[in-house]
Amino acid sequence: MKRNILIGFLMVLLLGGCSRVLNKPEAKGRTVDLENFVRSKPVKSLAQVYYEHGDWPNRQDFPYIVKANKVWKHYRNWLIIDLRRPEDYKAGHIPGAFNVPKDKVLDFLTGEHKAAAYPKVIFVCYTGQTASYVTGITRLAGFDNTFALLYGMAGWNDEFSAPLRKGVGDRYKDMVETGTGKTVPVAEHHGLPGQIDWAAFPVLPKQLPTLLIDQRARKMLAQKRTDFLLKADEFFPAYKQNPQDYYVISYLPQDKYVAGHIRGAVRFQPRHDLGIEGRLASVPSGKKVLVYCKTGHTGSQGAAWLDMLGYKGHNLILGSLSFMYSTWVKNEWMPDIQYVINNYPVVRGDKPFSGKAVALQTNTKPVVAPKPVVKRKKKEVTGGCG
Repeated sequence: MKRNILIGFLMVLLLGGCSRVLNKPEAKGRTVDLENFVRSKPVKSLAQVYYEHGDWPNRQDFPYIVKANKVWKHYRNWLIIDLRRPEDYKAGHIPGAFNVPKDKVLDFLTGEHKAAAYPKVIFVCYTGQTASYVTGITRLAGFDNTFALLYGMAGWNDEFSAPLRKGVGDRYKDMVETGTGKTVPVAEHHGLPGQIDWAAFPVLPKQLPTLLIDQRARKMLAQKRTDFLLKADEFFPAYKQNPQDYYVISYLPQDKYVAGHIRGAVRFQPRHDLGIEGRLASVPSGKKVLVYCKTGHTGSQGAAWLDMLGYKGHNLILGSLSFMYSTWVKNEWMPDIQYVINNYPVVRGDKPFSGKAVALQTNTKPVVAPKPVVKRKKKEVTGGCG
């Protein structure tokens, strides 16, 4: 009897113990909300992220443009992306070029036609301005082999040259001044090595750098043209009326700036002052920042740099050529515009290769400008737009 009672007691004890073990909640590992984790940490400005991975606009290969003769020589091996409207692409495009809207470029470069599979990726537009902006954004998004076609389709074949021929000129002479003008004082130089004040740059939302850069790039590429490119007839009237809304950067060497620049423009030395260790921190983040150069190509890539960092970057389409073209030609700083327009073949239709390979003209040799006799002296590298 006692033995049966003892066995029963042990069974109850064992079953009770098993019950407690089986019903015990399983141990849970620590879960981390990555977004909140990132937001809880001290955030670096995007300027600092880029600085630590290379001061982009101060590189000696900046800006990233390529001439038409190089594209014609290598078009079979390079990836060519035409950013123009479908109807303009259909009317004539570079053989092998794909028609891709700029807001779809990032997906295209990581999709079937991966950018990494090609030696170079060439963006093409009407006069090279949008192509240069997209080149800047994609470079800052991590693609290191993207370039813009110099002067775009206007420089590729004369049939498409109207935007270039009409865009150059000497308009708004009353808005041009000569002389040394304004260069940002040394006191405003925030970029002393080891003493950079990162708080002086725009602070974007806390986010993992790779995600933030992708988000910024997609946002910039989705903009309408007037959000980052301004024609002379759009910029100058607005600037005349409300100059306080703009901060104008003349991204030109000293001699070009002295010869003539937009009234009130501040000169930034190419490949130096737009960089983190240059005078970038003196640029106001609350104003529209117009950066212009010789032809607009460097200015577009400069605007892309500013936009990615959180400024309100804009470029003046065709740069100095849009408002003081004759000065550049007179000083033999560039040939007459007719000499930069080529006659390379194009393909008609809505496909990269229509199967016809129709050339607008059989002459595939570019018109060569007479070389002016210019006395040059050794000087520092100052950049330029081609």
